[in-house]
Amino acid sequence: MNISQTLRSSWKKATPERIELFEYMNKKHIFTANDLSENFLHIGRASIFRSIKLFAELSIIRKIQVGSNAESYEVEHSHNHHEHMTCNSCGNIISFMSENICKKIFSEAKKLGFKISEHSIGVFGTCNTCNS
Repeated sequence: MNISQTLRSSWKKATPERIELFEYMNKKHIFTANDLSENFLHIGRASIFRSIKLFAELSIIRKIQVGSNAESYEVEHSHNHHEHMTCNSCGNIISFMSENICKKIFSEAKKLGFKISEHSIGVFGTCNTCNS
């Protein structure tokens, strides 16, 4: 994804800070606002939160459900939609493809006349390592 082009096509500024934040986000699988604040001390927390809000509004990132209490996000890759399983013991996060689950969700929503704007599935339990 070319973040500069994506921002400009939405009439938003491609500031050096936004580009820097996105490059970090794109390298991480899952991140929180706190991760960004800790890694970008030269960018104010308010700017980080505004960037997260903007990126979410533009569907550049999506909020996901994982084990921590903090809101977690990942870069939205429409060609690679997946969900997450979180181990309650060690905190390990495992991604899994969810095409069949998503089809069922959208099918049910259509039957009910419900228009989905976003969805995230969180699965919690114990991983194979902790089960041993």
